[in-house]
Amino acid sequence: MEMTVEPQCPTCSSSETVRLGKLPDSNLFAGVFLDHVLAGGSLYRCGGCYLKFRHPVDTPTAYEALYDNQETLAWPADIERPDWERVVEYLSSNRPNGRILDFGCYTGGLLARLGDSFERYGVEINRAAASEASKVSGNPTFSSIEEIPPELRFDVVVACDVIEHMTNPIETIRQLGALLSENGALILTTGDGENRLWNRFGANWWYCFFPEHISFISERWLKHNAKTLSLSPVHSETFRYCKLNPVARPVHVALTYFYGWFPDLYLKLRRSVDKRRGRQGTTSVTGVGVSEDHLFAVLELAGD
Repeated sequence: MEMTVEPQCPTCSSSETVRLGKLPDSNLFAGVFLDHVLAGGSLYRCGGCYLKFRHPVDTPTAYEALYDNQETLAWPADIERPDWERVVEYLSSNRPNGRILDFGCYTGGLLARLGDSFERYGVEINRAAASEASKVSGNPTFSSIEEIPPELRFDVVVACDVIEHMTNPIETIRQLGALLSENGALILTTGDGENRLWNRFGANWWYCFFPEHISFISERWLKHNAKTLSLSPVHSETFRYCKLNPVARPVHVALTYFYGWFPDLYLKLRRSVDKRRGRQGTTSVTGVGVSEDHLFAVLELAGD
């Protein structure tokens, strides 16, 4: 009988990883339907640093090709986003001006909301979206961190709903921290890997349904890795990614538990409905807004 060897954690290399369940295959990636299906793999949890992560994952080159797809409407810039609202509120109260970098800025929706009180820059791998972001900010939008001139430092670096796309979040956060000025701050928003319903349902949770979502951190993970990151969490909170009205909420809660307990049946029924509606595939599953499933965190450079 062949023994299954669980993967090492991508951030701490621990072998103390536990499989939480199978993730569904999908032909949707970053809001764009593909002509082939991506294998979902499995969701794992690290017992050393508390990271949840997808395994196996593709190569960085393959992901770069999928993200640079000339699409500029996958994530609309003119919708209400609770994470952007929190960023704007925090900055207006604590850092109302300065030089700011939006890592993963897409077409510049958040940069537009920040206004001219900031000297605004972005990083965006999708070249079509980056071109739109530069028009908003009036400054360059770089295709990668490596393109940023070494003399350019930022009072604030923001990464909204980006860390979950990184194969090694600890390396990405370390790189972002290195871009900060002496008293700078790094602001992160992402799915909360310690969400109680997510811990209950494992791989059957809406946030890890998307194949582009790979790594899932939490406040606990940030505190555990603070020394490695040379960044100290100074503020963190969880929040709902969308608001559900009193009528919709019980329905969404019921469907979330249905998917959590009977994922195969849920997806079979969902795909049948999507097919009758003429959709190319299932774009999401129920769960968003049911609980405080997102994390807002502010980190500052750690003292010597």
